[in-house]
Amino acid sequence: MRFDDILRLCAQNMFRRKSRTILTVLGVIVGCCSIVLMISLGAGISEQNKAMLKQMGDLNVITVYRPGTEYGGMGYGATQSGTSGDTENEVKLDDDTLASFKQLPGVVGATGQLTLDYRITMAASNGRFYTDYGVIESIDMAELKSMGYELKEGEAPVRDGEVLVGQYFAYQFMDKFRPEGNNMRQQPYDAGNGQVSQCDMQGNCEFVPADEAVKPFFDPMKTEITVTVGGNDSAAGGTSGSGMMSGASGSGSGSSDGGNDGTTNGTGASGTGNMFKLKATGVLKEDYNKGQATSNGILMDVNQAKAMIAKVDKSAAMKRTSYSQALVKVNDISQVADVEQQIRDMGFSTNSYEQMRKDLEQQSRFIQLMLGGIGAVSLLVAAIGITNTMVMSVTERTREIGIMKALGCYVRDIRMMFLGEAGAIGFLGGSIGCIFSGIISLGINLLILGGFSWEHVKQAIVGGDGVIRLSVIPPWLFVFAILFSMAIGLISGFGPSNKAVSIPALDAIKNEQ
Repeated sequence: MRFDDILRLCAQNMFRRKSRTILTVLGVIVGCCSIVLMISLGAGISEQNKAMLKQMGDLNVITVYRPGTEYGGMGYGATQSGTSGDTENEVKLDDDTLASFKQLPGVVGATGQLTLDYRITMAASNGRFYTDYGVIESIDMAELKSMGYELKEGEAPVRDGEVLVGQYFAYQFMDKFRPEGNNMRQQPYDAGNGQVSQCDMQGNCEFVPADEAVKPFFDPMKTEITVTVGGNDSAAGGTSGSGMMSGASGSGSGSSDGGNDGTTNGTGASGTGNMFKLKATGVLKEDYNKGQATSNGILMDVNQAKAMIAKVDKSAAMKRTSYSQALVKVNDISQVADVEQQIRDMGFSTNSYEQMRKDLEQQSRFIQLMLGGIGAVSLLVAAIGITNTMVMSVTERTREIGIMKALGCYVRDIRMMFLGEAGAIGFLGGSIGCIFSGIISLGINLLILGGFSWEHVKQAIVGGDGVIRLSVIPPWLFVFAILFSMAIGLISGFGPSNKAVSIPALDAIKNEQ
């Protein structure tokens, strides 16, 4: 028989018993929907885990510490003020070491971090706006882009006196001309979906669109900042440290340590401290994994920081700088573990999100397998239904099979006909099941997003930054589900088709069915 004849017979036989065919296809639809939706829920959990890690910091960045420096997990390192001297045999985290890091395969950038460990006060607009607490961190500005620092506006500094400020830098300033209780603007917090949580001084909070949040008293990009470093109440770090530059520590990646523990006054003055005029050329996007400066501090070039330290404490400038912390950027996330191990072999302590990422990926795979297994049970029931349908079909068409053999029909054609019917049931059930799965997944995501609009539909299907999707169906899953349903159908129909071709022609013709 020709192939088109086989297809025609398959269609005729399926429509001969419409109710039974429809019920069998329905079983495959339910099974296909179950397995696709279960796997999509696992994929949704995986996407949420990746989004959580992305918010916490750059997954390609490794934080390196000097030996013996304690640090916490989750990418938050504790600063070390350098009170213990470098011994002759101790590995040093200095500029030469950073150069060796850059030579490692896969490394695209490396920079040491220094935090000015002095009492720092700041003022703006001729002293009207002030803060008695300030954080100044520094890196090699040539590595700004390669290390993954993001600018919300402006550009990187290129001259002395130019710096970058954190995303919420200006919110820490108070207005000395306003009455207490109304002399400060509270920092807004990102609530997702373009909303921020904005609170007043009395603690009353509300969610508002990000562009409607209360602005700080001044624009740091248009206002000169006067920074006073040191003074009568400078931190102990300003006179300590052998082996590491006194008054500087490794940036704390979210630590609030900066030695700013002196007494404060109402105008932000600091007695006999050294004053510096700074101009902000850009605003950093907040990323605590790269230091507190990205949130509410100042980030400058490390050479500029050394010059400031030299002016504040000349004895500190004579000591060789040994960073207590450095950042190493790796080109690809798959290379992080290897580079991190090489740095550890050099004698340094390291910290990254690599282990957490692996743990979360393993957890996601386990959840997907577990949910997929639950869905597979429904598809197994559907396979039993297909087998039952094909066995009944063979039993009812025994006489027809005998006549076909008597007319000289090839055995392979008879087998192909029954397998075609089983495969067609699997294909129809899988295709319709994928359509229903997509509709249900879309409905779940729209329910989570809290609205129905073309923008919400787009977000529910393709996702995006800040978009939470509970169900994620990658395109390959639809293809897999259809092929898997067809395979289930063919496997289920293989036994009945063999039974059909094994019936002797004469016995089949004598059969009344």
